[in-house]
Amino acid sequence: MDRFLKQGAFLLLLLGASSVIAQENIKSTDTIASGIQGSINPLTDNTAVLTGIELLDESFPNSIPLFGSDVRMKIGGYVKADFIHDLDYVGDRYEFELGSIAVEGSPERELGGITTFHVKQTRLNFDFRSKAKWKNGKEFPMQVFLEMDWFFDSDDLKLVPRMRHAYGVIGRLLIGRTWTNSGDLATLPGTIDFSGGDALYGGRVSQIRWQDSFGKNFTYAIALEEAGGQIDNPNALDGAFRAQYPNLAGNVKYKTENGSSFQLGFDLFTLNWKGSTTTPNVTETGYAITGTGRFAFKLSHYKDAFMYGAGYGKGQAHRIIALSWDGKASGVITENGLDLSPSWFAYAGFNHYWSKSLNSTVSTAWAGTELSEDQLDNTIQKAGSVHANLIWFPYPRISTGIEYMWGVRENKNGIEGTANRIQFMAKYKFN
Repeated sequence: MDRFLKQGAFLLLLLGASSVIAQENIKSTDTIASGIQGSINPLTDNTAVLTGIELLDESFPNSIPLFGSDVRMKIGGYVKADFIHDLDYVGDRYEFELGSIAVEGSPERELGGITTFHVKQTRLNFDFRSKAKWKNGKEFPMQVFLEMDWFFDSDDLKLVPRMRHAYGVIGRLLIGRTWTNSGDLATLPGTIDFSGGDALYGGRVSQIRWQDSFGKNFTYAIALEEAGGQIDNPNALDGAFRAQYPNLAGNVKYKTENGSSFQLGFDLFTLNWKGSTTTPNVTETGYAITGTGRFAFKLSHYKDAFMYGAGYGKGQAHRIIALSWDGKASGVITENGLDLSPSWFAYAGFNHYWSKSLNSTVSTAWAGTELSEDQLDNTIQKAGSVHANLIWFPYPRISTGIEYMWGVRENKNGIEGTANRIQFMAKYKFN
């Protein structure tokens, strides 16, 4: 067993062990918002997707009324400046994308590192909330959420706004674009690097979602989401990938009062290739199963957390950032049909407060896939990374810090490339 599979197996063991640990070390409710000093994961700034009674019960501080209506609005976001120095060649200057690492012997490898300054991650969102009543007098919430940043990967588009989220909520029903239902952003280790360790599963998609709770600590969600896929065509056969049916995605999540959680997610979808008379018209079914969690505890006077996640599936590698760089991740089309690729990912991180204003996260993320013998030797097959940072909060919503990251990419033919990056940031969160 090679070192990539050993890393994955080790993280899967951590996943299983953590799920049986008693999570009652802290009795108080975790009420501190993410992205600020004192939260379990202070670099996580993704707004939670709420529906139903959570929207009615959730406090809405710093919101203002829209006069002439019963709608209240909150403006949120932050300004973030990043200063990046690459010691080795990385094709993506703004995110530590493992797929963009140059392997040994490639022309890019000789170019070496580069320094980049940017503010592309700066973010702005608008949250509109109101409530109405059914005929029986019961209240239900309504919400519209919009968020944008400037994080296009192209240098030519670095000042162009990008829509991240756009969705509306009526009661328990959500319609629009937000994080995929089987993902779990709350369990990602907090990194300065925007790619989140490159084992991030899912991404943002358009969807129709029903989200509800049962019991005191359990929630569930089921959704129809836009389909995706990346079919490799090494023999240049006539035809194309054609999405015909939506992705079915769901999750069940358990949360404790102290901020610990565990989520089980799934995806079920079809991948379709439409070709001419010399290429088969074929449909294959893919799937993914994911397990993610966060264990909150105290080592001293401050709340720390261990975060983890892992998943396995077939044909779903286009949803794993580290494997999707080449655009060939889901499977391969040949004259014999469509062969879907089995893939896995695993990550773990530990967040620790040295003091009230000093925080660190150490994390690792790994992913791999089984490629077909028909695919080219330079196709990415495995990747992994390590991140370590130190963050200082001079004030609760102002932070600055430095992060070191190391990554490796390995192609089908076994040729590897490694890269080292140092990133410094300064961020002001204004709501």
